[in-house]
Amino acid sequence: MARKKAVTQASTETLEPRVYELGFLLSPAVREEDLDSKVDEIKTIITNNGGSIITDGRPEFIDIAYQMDKTIDNKKVKFNQGYFGWIKFTTTPDMIKSIQELMDKNLLVIRFMLTLTVAENTIISKKPLSKILKSNARSEMGEDEVIADVEEVEEDEIDPGIAAAELQTPVSKEEDEVVESLPETEIETE
Repeated sequence: MARKKAVTQASTETLEPRVYELGFLLSPAVREEDLDSKVDEIKTIITNNGGSIITDGRPEFIDIAYQMDKTIDNKKVKFNQGYFGWIKFTTTPDMIKSIQELMDKNLLVIRFMLTLTVAENTIISKKPLSKILKSNARSEMGEDEVIADVEEVEEDEIDPGIAAAELQTPVSKEEDEVVESLPETEIETE
């Protein structure tokens, strides 16, 4: 009983717009020159249902990791490739159902996924965070500070195992001495 009350109470209140991301896979049957118009059709579905486009990613032709099936005109069509794109937009939660229904009816959309997200850019850099922080710190430092940052190390403080690993040379376990690398032999090709 309390649940019914909560649902009806929520439906009478005005809902705040939320940020959603629509990831979609378009059929490879779409020609490259028609791609922008097909994406505009999807954007129109969103804007006609009270949505406001924040940003989007132009669809790229990709190989799909596994075969996907879609029933079109009572025939099962199999897809191994498609155009993957995404659109980030804001709308109220009550409009999501109608957007989903219209996307389901679009025969050129193989599959799509709607997720709740944030408005900020969430693309991850290819560089690890530690490298980004180091490069930022070094760019902020002057050349004298970078040189002063490197400490002098005594030879007896160097662990031969670690040094050998960094140089990729074998270490003798008995004497903790670096063993000379074997010379590489050349393979003769005829």
